[in-house]
Amino acid sequence: MVRYAIGLMTGTSADGIDAALVEINENSDSEFPGVQLVHFLTMPYDHHLRKRVLQLCSPKAPVVAMGDLHVELGLRLGDAVNQLLAESHVSRQTVCAIGSHGQTIAHYPSGESRPLGFTIQIGDAATIASRTGIGVVSEFRAMDMACGGQGAPLVPYFDYAVFRSLNEDRVLLNIGGVANVTILPHGGAVETTVGFDTGPGNMVLDGLMELISGGTIHYDHNGALAQRGCLHRGLLEQLMSHPYFKKVPPKSTGREEFGQAYCKALLRHMKALQLRPEDMLRTATEFVAETIAQGIRGVQSSPFALIASGGGVHNTSLMKAITERLNLSRPWCMSDSYGIPSDAKEAMAFAYLAWQFLKGRPTNIPSVTGAQKSVLQGTWTPP
Repeated sequence: MVRYAIGLMTGTSADGIDAALVEINENSDSEFPGVQLVHFLTMPYDHHLRKRVLQLCSPKAPVVAMGDLHVELGLRLGDAVNQLLAESHVSRQTVCAIGSHGQTIAHYPSGESRPLGFTIQIGDAATIASRTGIGVVSEFRAMDMACGGQGAPLVPYFDYAVFRSLNEDRVLLNIGGVANVTILPHGGAVETTVGFDTGPGNMVLDGLMELISGGTIHYDHNGALAQRGCLHRGLLEQLMSHPYFKKVPPKSTGREEFGQAYCKALLRHMKALQLRPEDMLRTATEFVAETIAQGIRGVQSSPFALIASGGGVHNTSLMKAITERLNLSRPWCMSDSYGIPSDAKEAMAFAYLAWQFLKGRPTNIPSVTGAQKSVLQGTWTPP
């Protein structure tokens, strides 16, 4: 009988819910079963909901507001699952589990200045299970962090399972709110995988666009405004001096470092330099591109295939700036070329992680997260 899993992803960009229904193929002896997308949908957040989510990303956010939205998002995530099943005409009895990443509102890994790390994702798993009648795997990051890891990124495990190659090195680039990379040496075991957040992705570009437009425009469509601007090289050098870019992997980041407060300070600085809006976006775009390219160059010296996914791949100016810096031997391609639709990739990954949880297979990679050992990740909430 065909078995399915569902993945739910609400990313750092805080722009909506991605839901992916996948078919899992366990017909081989490999611990990495095959996966295929059956159906995918996106349920955007409205302006008010997105504002409430971003307000919770503050250290001073009230706990009652967090609790209210925790349950409300659980309801919306459950609705996304029910709509996904209705549109795909798949029986919920054939779905083994829902893997829900949740909406991250705080992510503070342990480090020199923080002996005890923690992470908080909202979107109540019990509410999802109750609303759908399907068991939920959630809290994917917690056990890795309990074992000394960053709890992020988690998608490199999926990248290894799906994209590994015997013949060529591959770099998987995902540009969401945060940009992250997975380095897959050819013929390597899962333990040879390297992955980390290179720094901000769309969160700085979108945040800046919203501030410039007074909240009327949420992103620079196709990077068109940036394309008309001029790079301020002095400012780019200043932005690259941020301490995060001097850290070596394992490392992860989020809105705590590059969120609204960062964007507001950046806009004030840009205005003091009398930059035009198009120059602001061009410089910010080049900044994101430089952090990504620098991150890849720091760990990958031999030729590689670049496979990209996430919302950032639709930003023509950004992808052009990245590839110019990497001097690729052949053009980059989207993950779609390998059977994994770019916009659905992360939601598919959490469906896959949920399936592996049910099989008792550890899904963190210590070489990526810095954890002391490989562990089973997730918490099971029965329907």
